[in-house]
Amino acid sequence: MITIGITGSIGTGKSTVSRMFHELGVSIIDADEVAQQVMAPFRPAWWAVCEYFGQGLVCPDTSEINRASIGTFVFGDPFLLQKLNSLVHPLIIKEINDRLHQLRDGGVVLAAVDVPLLIEAGLQHDVDFIVVVCAEQDTQIARLRNRYPQLTTQDIIKRIKSQMSLETKKKYADFLINNNESLGETRQQVHRVFRDVMKGQGGKRNDYRENG
Repeated sequence: MITIGITGSIGTGKSTVSRMFHELGVSIIDADEVAQQVMAPFRPAWWAVCEYFGQGLVCPDTSEINRASIGTFVFGDPFLLQKLNSLVHPLIIKEINDRLHQLRDGGVVLAAVDVPLLIEAGLQHDVDFIVVVCAEQDTQIARLRNRYPQLTTQDIIKRIKSQMSLETKKKYADFLINNNESLGETRQQVHRVFRDVMKGQGGKRNDYRENG
């Protein structure tokens, strides 16, 4: 089975690119969905987060951790963000690897993992190709403002800066996809990546913003 790791920064449009790969028949593992699962009420990550950060982050009606509240709490504080990641990431990585094994055992030919912190979590060693989805910071801010209207521009920039920079992530990329323009242009890039991966033609930093 061939595996692709899809990453980028917040607001660059990784989920959009993942959906386009899914349209081509690629099996997708969404790290955000995995994170919701491992942090579900009364599971080990839930207990660990509640023990460290306190029960005040738990929604009283659902017992779920309020992800927006904890995000506001840790973004801008590197120590707290690192602590949160140390509690949750090992469980997320284990679940992702378990799902990859299941897909492989099921005869899946091509799978992709959509992981914002692919490189930070060390998952780049578990995939065959890395796709970095890029966008200008102004585009990221506009998208995040639409998605999280309660956040200020300063809050959004803190979240962007809390992640590894796109310039650093590009150094790990086998393929770069520019998601700054139209969906049609992004889809064309995804199709080119799909074609080259299936042909085994991946190479470091194949940049479809410049190469047709």
